[in-house]
Amino acid sequence: MSKKIVISEKDNIAALIENNKVNEFFVSKGDVLMGDVYLARVDNVLPSIEAAFLDVGMPDKMAFIHANDISGKGPLKEKVKPNQKLIVQVVKEPTGHKGPRVTTALSLPGRFLVLLPDETGVNVSRKIVSNKERARLKSIVSLLKPVGVGVIVRTEAEGQSEAEIQEDIEILLEKWNSIVTAADTANPPCLLYRDQDLLYRVIREACTEDVEEIIVDTPFALHRTTQLLQHWNMNVKVNMHKGNDPLLVATGVNKEIHAALQTKVNLPLGGYLFIQQTEALTVVDVNSGKFTSSSSQAETILKTNLQAADEIARQLKLRNIGGMVVVDFIDMVSRMDKLAVLEHFELALEQDKAKPQIGQLSDLGLVELTRHRQGQSLAEIFTKKCDKCNGQGFIVEDLKFQTSNAQGENRAKINKIKGPFLANFATEGKPNNTNGQNQQKFNKKDKRNRFNKDFNKPQEAEENIVSQEVEVQTQVVEEVVTPEVNVVESPVELKAEETMVQEAPQTEEKPKKVSRKTKKSQKKEAQKAAEEVQVQNESLEADTVQSEKTEEAPAEKPKRRGRTRKVKNA
Repeated sequence: MSKKIVISEKDNIAALIENNKVNEFFVSKGDVLMGDVYLARVDNVLPSIEAAFLDVGMPDKMAFIHANDISGKGPLKEKVKPNQKLIVQVVKEPTGHKGPRVTTALSLPGRFLVLLPDETGVNVSRKIVSNKERARLKSIVSLLKPVGVGVIVRTEAEGQSEAEIQEDIEILLEKWNSIVTAADTANPPCLLYRDQDLLYRVIREACTEDVEEIIVDTPFALHRTTQLLQHWNMNVKVNMHKGNDPLLVATGVNKEIHAALQTKVNLPLGGYLFIQQTEALTVVDVNSGKFTSSSSQAETILKTNLQAADEIARQLKLRNIGGMVVVDFIDMVSRMDKLAVLEHFELALEQDKAKPQIGQLSDLGLVELTRHRQGQSLAEIFTKKCDKCNGQGFIVEDLKFQTSNAQGENRAKINKIKGPFLANFATEGKPNNTNGQNQQKFNKKDKRNRFNKDFNKPQEAEENIVSQEVEVQTQVVEEVVTPEVNVVESPVELKAEETMVQEAPQTEEKPKKVSRKTKKSQKKEAQKAAEEVQVQNESLEADTVQSEKTEEAPAEKPKRRGRTRKVKNA
């Protein structure tokens, strides 16, 4: 397995490359970085949440410190007070709208040791397995360290001589003394100490015996890297990049950065992952995609999940994702397959220095794990919120609500333009071939109805005119006819008068409620009686008019017959 380190001092970006793939990024950007030591001023103490807010010099954010991160015993009000000075160290960089999280338990890392000024005792890394080597290192550090400070022996100290360990602890004690002297003379808030530059930090954290090459982009970085490697007795080849393209472009690191900012990650055999980060947690979804080369479905799912486990472990380090992570593997039926995927995932996460804690695989194929947050994630460093959507990913359209009057006007306009049949026909479009015959029949019926409606319109108009003429003639006849004609009353009229007389007292007495059927029958009888009276009157009027006009103008007989015939038809 080939390893190399690319360090761009011009861009403050470094990358650890394993088998031509970037395994981890080192980025030094921002005003407040993890590991910085500040002289802060207590701004506000909140006993309700057992926390306090400190001013570390940021213009728009305050640092947060919990009561458990403050050294000392007793309640919070006894530990800190407003406007008090505190020496704190950043353990979480600011993210989003949250400020940095700090602690008073400082830790100063070195090449082989980590100095803990507020603790006592010596602890040895668990990765050093040999009991003999652990006892040797613990005895050496116990003799060299001063009283009142604690030391952690790192994994890199295995096999190192006493002189190298002594030199490392002297450098760390010198850093601590400089921090204390600066805090006595400075006014809060101010920066007291910042970890070494990117070059020193990358070589200290990532350079191991299996690294074959280190590539830098400046002569100063080349000289300093060579000195550090000689000082730590490491045989690693160091080269300086020469060319017109930047170092990150020539080595392909820029493409890896762009790929690590994407939501979709492709797997080698055709599957893919969906990684979505939120403020609360990160969700990873596993999909088989185009991978169908296995003999059975269970084998396809198992191979896809095993590949996804390796890639998820790499992506967590690459993107520097912290907090709660939920992984949705493809559902597996076999219990043996579930155990195999879970064990493989645990082995893939062992090399992560953030120490992720993994849970059990649920029946739905979900795995929950937590990863210690170390600085800002890659997305927080290289991305920013969209000015239009404010990071939501969508824009809410203007909700133009109409008043009731406006809605009524629009509906009236639509009804005037097209009737219900035309509106339905316009939305449905042309008829399909299957329903063509039914649609044609329907269209023919509709045409007939339209033709009949149009044909009946002039007839209705003529009948209205004739009825108006008859009413005028009846009025004239009533004035001309002798009293004898008016005295004559037909039996039909007598019936109608009787019915009217009978109905009048009923309305005055307000009888009980009558059913709808009886009301309809009464209306029909009244209408029939009225129609019979009207026909009788019209026949009498027509006879009187005919007798009068025969004496004066016999030529108008055909005209009277037509009128009487139309009236009878009406």
